[in-house]
Amino acid sequence: MRSQEQLVEDIINAMELLEAGNSELNKLASYLYIADKRLPNYLDKLNEFTTITQPTLKETQEAGKLLEQIAFLAFKGLKGVQSLKSFQSAGPQYDLLISGDDIPWKGVCKTLYLDWNQRDIIIEAKATKASVPDKQFAKLCNIMELNLNGAGLGIFFTLNGATGFPKSDSSRKRTVSDCRLRQIIFYAKTNKIIVVLDKDDILQLAKNGTLIQILTRKIRDLFELSGLSTVSAEQFQEIDLPAYLKILYDSPDS
Repeated sequence: MRSQEQLVEDIINAMELLEAGNSELNKLASYLYIADKRLPNYLDKLNEFTTITQPTLKETQEAGKLLEQIAFLAFKGLKGVQSLKSFQSAGPQYDLLISGDDIPWKGVCKTLYLDWNQRDIIIEAKATKASVPDKQFAKLCNIMELNLNGAGLGIFFTLNGATGFPKSDSSRKRTVSDCRLRQIIFYAKTNKIIVVLDKDDILQLAKNGTLIQILTRKIRDLFELSGLSTVSAEQFQEIDLPAYLKILYDSPDS
């Protein structure tokens, strides 16, 4: 049996590899998310709501609660979560504020490009049929900058994304506007990250590893500004190449 000191040394060595971005740890990082077994039922209810063409006010309110329940079940599946809060503060309402203080949460932070002194994650759930407008995006920016200094990652949990972000069925966007522009400026100003999950992203969360994969891809896209929507978590690799390079990737070694 390994001694406690040896186990601690193994953990430290593993964390050093994770910090160095060792490609062999990509699969390990995905296991930092274990999907709650109750999620499929809640996701089915959400999918049913999205089929309603003109939901009533009551249906929209219930969908908002459902989206918050899904967010709660999903984010409590991250390794190392020790703090889960949803409350009305002296100022804004926090739909979900999560964090951790131990080594497993440090692994999550490293994977999501978060500094340890800004390791909190704030989630805003929006169950409206319309995309999140710039006004709502600006509100979360203000909360993270003025109210929650320890929050390094903000996440919009939505049905139809936010204005200005690339859609899955659209061609590459070479310009930025609306919420996408604000996301970029906010990151440049504060080094804090805000990403947007839509219905297609959320419906994948019943599988282990998917939340981590989706978030890391959306965060990397903020750095890269590819102009395309991020690919499904089921696609292990992201390949975005011009034809003369893609043919080299697709063809077998000679």
